[in-house]
Amino acid sequence: QWGGTGIIARLETPRIAQAILDSGLPTIALDLSEKELEPEHPLSRLSEVSSDSVGAASMAAEHLLGRGFRHFAFVGIAGRVWSRRREVGFCRSITEAGYAVEVYEPLRARRHRVWEQEQPVLAEWLRRLPKPAGLMACNDDRGREVLEACRAAGVRVPEELAVIGVDNDELLC
Repeated sequence: QWGGTGIIARLETPRIAQAILDSGLPTIALDLSEKELEPEHPLSRLSEVSSDSVGAASMAAEHLLGRGFRHFAFVGIAGRVWSRRREVGFCRSITEAGYAVEVYEPLRARRHRVWEQEQPVLAEWLRRLPKPAGLMACNDDRGREVLEACRAAGVRVPEELAVIGVDNDELLC
């Protein structure tokens, strides 16, 4: 009905995915999961574009390791394939270097993921981290939230906590 001739989309829900499949339009999907890429899955017929999340995470780990940090943390976003891939890549690189990673577990219930409810939880988690530490945020938006939570927690950046994000969002950076 909207007259489009193609779609580029991140398929965040089964309902959206089905609507796109039903449209019959040429589609480029962003960051399909491993399950969605399996040949028997209907979404595997779509073209897909994904970032090198593991590579980005390895670069972040290498940077923080090179700065001499011995304590590390990761903050991601629940339910996002690319965030999970970045978490896995970061943790793998850090553990291969002989260190552990503290991983923040985002609030699962969508109704609890509003920033006003999550910020104090994240702030307390950041306050308890061993310092100094290097932290990877799954993207620049999440990095900004980490910085806001640091301010609320009284954690000094970068003296106590160095924060690195992904995507190089010029406005946020």
